[in-house]
Amino acid sequence: MLNIADFDWVSIFTTNYDDLVEKVYNKKDRDIRVFSSNFDFGEPEAPGGVPIFKIHGTIGLDTADGHRSRMVLTTEDNDLCEEYREALYDRLRTDISAHDLIIIGHSLSDPDLDSIIKRALKLKEQSGTSRNIFLLVFNEDEDRALLHETKGIKVSFGGIDEFFFELAKRKPERRKVYETSDEVIPPGSVLNPITINVRHHAETHATDFNRMFSGSPPSFADIRGGLTFSRSLQSNIVSQLLGDIQYEILLGASGVGKTALARKVALELVEKGFHGWEHQSDKQLFVDEWLTTAKRLADKGEAGVLILDEAHLYLSDVNRLVDGLASNENSALKLLIACAKNHWKPRVKSPELFRFGEVHELSQLDHSEVGGLLSFVEQSPQIAKLVDNSFRGFTKQEKRRRLIERCNRDFFVCLKNIFASENFDTIILKEYASINPDYQDVYKHICALESFGVRVHRQLLIRLLRISAEDVGLVLRNLDGLVEEYEIDARNSVFGWRGRHLVISEIISRHKFNNQDEVFGLLKKVVSNISPTYSIEIRTLRQLCSFDGGLPRIGNVKDQNELLRMMISVAPKERVPRHRLINNLIGSGAFPDAETEIRVFENDLGPDGPVRRYKVRLLVERAVSTIGLMPEDKASMLNEAYTAACKILKREPESRQTLQLYGDVCLELFKVTGDYSFVDDALSCMKSAEQDLGDPDITRLIYRFEQRVSPASQSVPEFETMELETD
Repeated sequence: MLNIADFDWVSIFTTNYDDLVEKVYNKKDRDIRVFSSNFDFGEPEAPGGVPIFKIHGTIGLDTADGHRSRMVLTTEDNDLCEEYREALYDRLRTDISAHDLIIIGHSLSDPDLDSIIKRALKLKEQSGTSRNIFLLVFNEDEDRALLHETKGIKVSFGGIDEFFFELAKRKPERRKVYETSDEVIPPGSVLNPITINVRHHAETHATDFNRMFSGSPPSFADIRGGLTFSRSLQSNIVSQLLGDIQYEILLGASGVGKTALARKVALELVEKGFHGWEHQSDKQLFVDEWLTTAKRLADKGEAGVLILDEAHLYLSDVNRLVDGLASNENSALKLLIACAKNHWKPRVKSPELFRFGEVHELSQLDHSEVGGLLSFVEQSPQIAKLVDNSFRGFTKQEKRRRLIERCNRDFFVCLKNIFASENFDTIILKEYASINPDYQDVYKHICALESFGVRVHRQLLIRLLRISAEDVGLVLRNLDGLVEEYEIDARNSVFGWRGRHLVISEIISRHKFNNQDEVFGLLKKVVSNISPTYSIEIRTLRQLCSFDGGLPRIGNVKDQNELLRMMISVAPKERVPRHRLINNLIGSGAFPDAETEIRVFENDLGPDGPVRRYKVRLLVERAVSTIGLMPEDKASMLNEAYTAACKILKREPESRQTLQLYGDVCLELFKVTGDYSFVDDALSCMKSAEQDLGDPDITRLIYRFEQRVSPASQSVPEFETMELETD
């Protein structure tokens, strides 16, 4: 059995309770992820780590001992684990669509083994694969073997020793055990498969203007090839990173050029002697590996820059990286962080980001950038051919004036409108109408899912739209130029599908799913088809709950709550849907239900920062919203909230969310008691944090709080929207 860890298994499914396989992998220092209940879904996975799915649970972990995992020993256990088991079989169906399956058992007369074989055949039929199913059994039974072989299963007789002996004969004679390297990121590092090397990409890849013009951000090769124009902020950001600033944060809506600017800055720094990398946003950010890389840079007396695009997807890891760099007093690794503003504001950020960083908000092109864009168009013969007739003949100044009027200086819309005179929405909708009607439905679903925050990938669409496996290639060929397939995890056959640009996806989504029932129906279908054994689909659940994800597009809170409860059932360890459900229940006045959800959350996962704040918010809302309470009763309830808020503030004195909550409690106490010292204390805490951090969000929080205290301001709502945190 020790040899099992020497082979590159895609996944291992077992009905055994023992942990022998896990011990073998640990003994050989190989990465694994063990799943024994649906509370294991969503845990971070190491690249190349082998998932071990324990269908009947695992020894030593049972609900009788207070664990969330359950050993399946009785009929009741079997029924209670049905959903978990079905999720594992969904994963198995995907795995055997691209890989062979080996089933190992003792005897063909075993009814349990027979049921597993029948399930495997059914899954193979559903996946439409031509891959093989092999059956290895210890007891020879030629008659039953013949029956199985007529169904397409290849049967062999033998034991575990013979099996691994035959496999061992086919192992490579030489295997790399250890290597040394002077590179900052050595060849064997887990960072290499999930990181783009800026210099290597710029020097080895070809330019592709058509892809960029269709909405994709320019690659490093495009930038080096001169297919971009200069941005006003670029020189300033480069100067700051060459100086004392360690973190540059680029905020703005989709289409304003955040990614392009970050890549231009990184490439310029690389040309000045920096090492440069970009993290692939679909992958986990390995904080410890980057801290090790930063130490190597510091030891060598060198500097590096790392682009973290779509940082909201892994902001808790970004916070840990920033805190780790600060605690190590390591400034050798600079970070370029790009994020949509609406995703950035409500999330918890490390104070170190503001102590050693600078925030830049990108929106419209300024006059010099519009001029640079026009010069770029005129000086490139390849691009000038595409200019629309409505621009030809004008002087450069007239072109600039008309471009500013037409597009309101939005970067991506500017680029498109130089080449076409029609309204941007009209261009996109005409393009949609030209698609083969058989594939319009697939395209509109991809666009809608992207606009909802879903990380679209091939297997999800196959499940969602019932696309047969053999038709996947046909779909991609007919949507060529509109939809791109890219690799997320080739080992596990996970390939992403994306449209050309989020702005385009938003337009298609808005027009093709234009009523609440359609949006609710689609989201319900998505959540029902989530396979939680894939980390990308767990991230989908989180993104659906974000401020501009799919959930806020449902106006009916009861429908939102139905979707959230479905998410919690699929992945009970995920905190974000639970946070959102509690927030909704408090906001709608369902206080007993909110209290129950908080209690269940703490029983399942233990208390966390957001839930501690929700408990205080619940006390405040009860005191404020309950009709008929005497002032002293309100004051008593608010004093309880104040005591709890003070404890949280002591733990997190610089958290904007905590300061907001503390301010709300103090303001309500002031209204009930008339004691102005509560207001003074809240303002003092906020201003102290503002001075220490320099966070502009805290400055805005102070301004809003002062407005709410002022009796002249009656239009300011009593409470701001409660934050929805992802960590």
